[in-house]
Amino acid sequence: MTKEYWNGKKVLVAGGAGVIGSYLVEMLVDDDAKVTVADNLSRGRLENLSGVMDKISFHKADLRYLRRCEQVCSGQDIVLNLAAPAFGVEYSMTHHGEMLTDVTRIGFNLLDASKGKNVRRFLVVSSSCVYPDDANVPTKEDEVLRGIPETINLGYGWGKRMIELQGQYYAREYNMEVAIARPFNAYGPREPLEFEKAHVMPALIQKVLNGDDPVVVWGSGNQTRSFVHAKDFALGLKLITEHYPTADPVNVGHDRETTIRELAECILKITGRRAELLFDTSKPEGAKRKAADVTKLRKVTHGFTPQITLKEGLEEMINYFRESFFED
Repeated sequence: MTKEYWNGKKVLVAGGAGVIGSYLVEMLVDDDAKVTVADNLSRGRLENLSGVMDKISFHKADLRYLRRCEQVCSGQDIVLNLAAPAFGVEYSMTHHGEMLTDVTRIGFNLLDASKGKNVRRFLVVSSSCVYPDDANVPTKEDEVLRGIPETINLGYGWGKRMIELQGQYYAREYNMEVAIARPFNAYGPREPLEFEKAHVMPALIQKVLNGDDPVVVWGSGNQTRSFVHAKDFALGLKLITEHYPTADPVNVGHDRETTIRELAECILKITGRRAELLFDTSKPEGAKRKAADVTKLRKVTHGFTPQITLKEGLEEMINYFRESFFED
C-alpha cells in the first residue's frame, strides 16, 4: 500500500458519488491524488462526498454518451469505472435488457474514451454476478467458465462479462494497463434507500425500522452471502489497480458466509425490535450460496483482507438510516 503511487496522479472516479465510489474518492484524496468524479446522481448522492467536495472536481454526467466520457477522461492518468446500475433482485430480475444495455454502454464508452485520450491505467469493476448458478463455493475466478451468469441477474451479469472482455482485449491491442475486480455483496451506510431497487440488506433494514410485523424475507432464508463493507471494497479496488493491472479478474470479498436468516435476526437484535420473520419461498432468492475464494486477492495485494465485521457494519448502517430517514 503506497501513498506515493497515487500522489499527484490525475484520477477519474466514474460513479464516485456512490456507496463504494465515495469511500474510494476519500482514500484517493488522502493519498494526494488529483481526483475528478463523474456521476449522474441517479444512485449516488453529493452528500456522500461532503467531506471532500472542496478537494475534488465534480461533473454531473450521463456516461451512456461517449462524448461525455471523452470530456471527463481527457487529461486523466487513471480511470476507475464504478459507474453502473446496481440494483437489488426485485428490480434486476425484471430489467435484464436495461441492465445489459447500461452496463455495457457505460463500460465500453469509458474504456474507449480512455484509449482515445491516452489514459494509461483503467479499472474495470465487474461483479460476482458473472458466475453461474452452480459455481463452486468459495468461488475461484475460473468458475466463470462453467456456464452462463447467475440467472436472476442475467442481463447485469452478461454486461459485466462483456466489459471484462473489452478490458482484456484493449489491454492486448492497445497496450493499456487494465485491472479487473469482481466484488461480492457490498453494503454500506451511504446506499440510497429506494425499496423497489434496494439490495437485501437495506431492504430488510427498512422493513424493520418501518415496524413491519411480520418482516417478509424473500426466499428460504438459507441462502448465503459474503457481505463486505463498502469501505473495505474501496481499499481492495485501489490496491488491485495499483498492484495488478494485468487484465486478469480478481475477486474482492471474503469466504465468510452469512445466511439471510442470520442477517435478518441480527438486524432485529441491533434495532431492539421484536417481529416475526416470514420467509416467502414464492419469491426468488438468487444464488443458494455466495462466497469468494480470495487466494488471488491476497496474493496480488500483498495480504489485503476486509477488516470491518458484519456486526460493526450493520450497526453503522442502521444508525445512519435511523438518523437520515426514520424517527423512532
